Amino acid sequence: MKKIFIFLFMLISFTSFSQLSKTHYIPPITCSNNEFSIAEEQFLYISTPSITPVNFRIIQLGSSTILGTVSRDNPYSYNIGYGTNTQFILDKDLVGTVATNKGFIIEAESVVYVSVRLNGGGSNQAGQITSKGLAALGKEYRVGAFLNGSLGGYGTNNITFASVLATENNTLVTFDAIETGVTLLNSTNGSAPFSVTLNSGESYIVAVEGPNSKNADGLIGMRIVSDKDIVANCGSTTGSNGFSNTDYGIDQLVSSERTGKEYIFIKSTGQDVVEVPLIVANTNGTKIFLNGNPDLSPDFIINQGEYLFLNGSSYGPNGNLYIRTSENVFAFQSVGDNSRPDLANQNMYFVPPLSCETPKGIDNIPNINKIGDKEFIGRVAITTKAGSTLNFIINGIPYTYDELPFAGYTTDGPNAIIGNTNYVTYTITGLTGNVAVYSTSELYLASLGSVGAATFGGYYSGFIFKPEISFTTINPLLNSCIPNATLSVGTISSFDEFKWFFNGTQIATGTSIQPSQAGDYYVSATNTACNTTIISDIIPISICANDYDNDGVNDNIDIDLDNDGIVNCIESNLTPQINLSNSSSGIITMNPSFPIYDATFTGQITTSTNAVANPIIGNIDGSFSTEVPSGKANFVSYTLSLTDATKSFPLGFKYCSAGSPNES
Repeated sequence: MKKIFIFLFMLISFTSFSQLSKTHYIPPITCSNNEFSIAEEQFLYISTPSITPVNFRIIQLGSSTILGTVSRDNPYSYNIGYGTNTQFILDKDLVGTVATNKGFIIEAESVVYVSVRLNGGGSNQAGQITSKGLAALGKEYRVGAFLNGSLGGYGTNNITFASVLATENNTLVTFDAIETGVTLLNSTNGSAPFSVTLNSGESYIVAVEGPNSKNADGLIGMRIVSDKDIVANCGSTTGSNGFSNTDYGIDQLVSSERTGKEYIFIKSTGQDVVEVPLIVANTNGTKIFLNGNPDLSPDFIINQGEYLFLNGSSYGPNGNLYIRTSENVFAFQSVGDNSRPDLANQNMYFVPPLSCETPKGIDNIPNINKIGDKEFIGRVAITTKAGSTLNFIINGIPYTYDELPFAGYTTDGPNAIIGNTNYVTYTITGLTGNVAVYSTSELYLASLGSVGAATFGGYYSGFIFKPEISFTTINPLLNSCIPNATLSVGTISSFDEFKWFFNGTQIATGTSIQPSQAGDYYVSATNTACNTTIISDIIPISICANDYDNDGVNDNIDIDLDNDGIVNCIESNLTPQINLSNSSSGIITMNPSFPIYDATFTGQITTSTNAVANPIIGNIDGSFSTEVPSGKANFVSYTLSLTDATKSFPLGFKYCSAGSPNES
């Protein structure tokens, strides 16, 4: 019995660790229009470890799509624009409303890193959102920001915010645990919990500003929960942990299940008051231990939504700090630079937890010392396992760690950590251009840039997710199907064992395979040191269709199979008409004058558990409509089977000329 499958589905692929991903989401942020705070130049950076070019597209939500290519030695930067009305910045007067035309989705054919950097306030401010890739997707978050508690002149130019971007329609997002007395920007809601409903690609920003002193730290610890996956950014534009001067402190979050209980902080070169580790609890009775203190002697205990902040005096003599907690926490770090007495250089970023599943390399950070044409002093802060070997590629030139000083870079490390002898820390200053770093063990790397009164930065590693399969063509001029397809996994990961499966049966090991049969493929990735195995999503692969007349058009869609200028339906004197008014059975009329060619069929509808009453409605002329409930896990499929297996007919699809505005 021959079968024709009509299957509607959505394929989602996941990455094995944070920033290196095939899909990235960038919600918008907001800032003041004050001349000392306003956003100025904004750039989106894309890089990849792939030596061969990787195609990508930048989807400007509600606007146009930008196509491009990127390779290891040729990173990509996109000039977003200038000011408070760009694809990345929502004017503060629109905070508290649903935005349909802000933010980005970046999709690539292989894994890439993505970040957004911006200057502001007359080049006295700078900041960076480091995308966490698909590891950013989740349903529960807590906000971190500058404290602003000692800031003189706290006012309307000092904004703290949280922004979310929905990835599915009808997503309910709730904001709660807002400190009593807080007044939200453009809202009469006060500090009461509230919810908004967003569709895919829509965003929403919650923000506060001065002079209300309750607003200074009133969003720190705020909880964001949703019933479907969202992505969240948070921080301050501008704010401060000191008593004077301000800067941007912004980053992208991961959800609560991807946070952890062990963190290592590396002090920068600022004064103690701006060198702030910030711990936000998500569970009542969270115990916090500093520098390896035993379980019976917690240094602090905080409840959900509460936060602990330390300062530079909490760091050990080697400029690092080990924090362990009894429950998962959200960890942020604020840093300064150059020990400026006016505290002008500050930055804040989200910190990854320690995990043996963390990748061993970052390849690469593009233009580490630049935002557009503005140059900064590039710096990295590194945590890795004690005894590990570090190697670097800087602007295409390989170095060992010991060779860096001879190339003009300033190094410090390895530095032991009080309370955790398993790890050491390093700092390297004076970096420029494109920088890749490799370790023989876990690698946690924060990239920083500082000049004048401005500092930007963020972590490029540390958040774990599923392994991702890259789908590439052997001959880029041909179609993406068997035998012209290769499946592979990235080599920059913590996994050291890969098993490939075809229709549920293991067929190979290694980092890549070339499929030979049509069906479903997935990879099982194992980190033997951690004794953990993670399964990728399933990738369906089909066989390339024939091209009988070698005209470059596959036979299954070629309306003139022999390329003689006469279309198939004229030559065959057959124009199949499928009567779908009864989807369970019917007749296919090839030609009313030749009923001998008619065929009968049976049909079967299959749906997800969540389905509408009439998922497929067919008509006598062969047209049909489908309805699938919102949600990535929902589907409807229709299988049409010919009663006589000896018969066959061509089948094509096209959209109806008219349909419901809600149909897709």
